[in-house]
Parts: sequence; structure tokens; C-alpha cells
Amino acid sequence: MRRLMQLSLLLVLTVLVAGSAEAQRRRGLTDVTPDSDRRGFWLGAGLGAGAESWQLDDFGPEYTDAVWKPTIGIRLGGTVDAHLRLGGEVTVWWNEFQEDGENVTETLSSFMLIGQFYPIRTSGLYLKGGGGIGHSRTDVEFGVGTGETGFAFAVGAGYDVPLGRKVWLSPSVDFYRHYFSQRGAPTPV
Repeated sequence: MRRLMQLSLLLVLTVLVAGSAEAQRRRGLTDVTPDSDRRGFWLGAGLGAGAESWQLDDFGPEYTDAVWKPTIGIRLGGTVDAHLRLGGEVTVWWNEFQEDGENVTETLSSFMLIGQFYPIRTSGLYLKGGGGIGHSRTDVEFGVGTGETGFAFAVGAGYDVPLGRKVWLSPSVDFYRHYFSQRGAPTPV
């Protein structure tokens, strides 16, 4: 009986302390959580530059020279706690050029589940990782397109810089890797 009383008292004290901490964070209907705390839904859009190079086994183990072109991306998700955000990301890289008098468009896209880990609660520094589906496609104007789908993953790091209460600029460096089992298979346009 005495053990039950001690456990009950411990439970009541735990609830009171937790309730007191929550009451200190929220006063009435006003959230007084520090702006440095990450919370809730988040959305991000990005514009950058990316390089593509590829390795064709028929031509040896070397990779081709990198082709640098624009990338766009969008991320959205939810905040688990001040150290972790989970969500999804879509990123697209494209390259347009002329070959034998025809317009050619190459695209490399990825659709991934990602996590952003903030090692220091009050800092904007984060490490990113994720994985999902990658798609590579080449379309020739008035011709046949080729494409393949495979596995993609990403790792990266960035830093959130506050511009306002709910607006942040987040410069980042990300590395994407796509794996395809078949290259050059014709697909209908």
C-alpha cells in the first residue's frame, strides 16, 4: 500500500511539473514559445544550380563531364520537435540543347521522403537525408523519348536564417544520387 502511495505521489508531481512548464510556455491563447523553437507545418521552395554526370558501363568506369544547369525544388512537412523535421521533397533538374538540328530536353527528378536534423536547438544549422524515387528522361522534339525510374537518395546541410517571424532563408548544399538499372529504353512520347 505504501508503494502505491509513493507511485501515486510521483505521478501527481510529474503531471504538475509538466503542466507548469506548459503553462509557462502558453499564457491564455497567446503562444509565448521563443521564435527559435521550430514547430508546426513547414513549407520551402528552392532555386539553385545542379550538375549531372553519368557513367555508362559500355564506355568504362569514368564519369562524363558535369553539365551544370538550373534546379527547382519544393519541400513540405511537419515538425516532430525542435531537433527534427520530417517531410517530402520534389526536385527537378533540366537541360535543353540542340543536337542534329533538333531540340532535346533532359530532366532528372526525384520524389523523396526527407528528414532534417537540427543538432543544436537554438541554431539554424541542419543536416538532411532522405530517399525515394528518381526519374531520368530525355525527350527529342518530334522524336522518341527515353526514360528510366530507379532509386534516389540525398544528403545535405543547410542553415536557416530568419528574415521574419515565419519567413526563413535557408542556403544549403545537397548531394543527390540516382541509381537506374536500364538506360536508353525507348518510351512513348
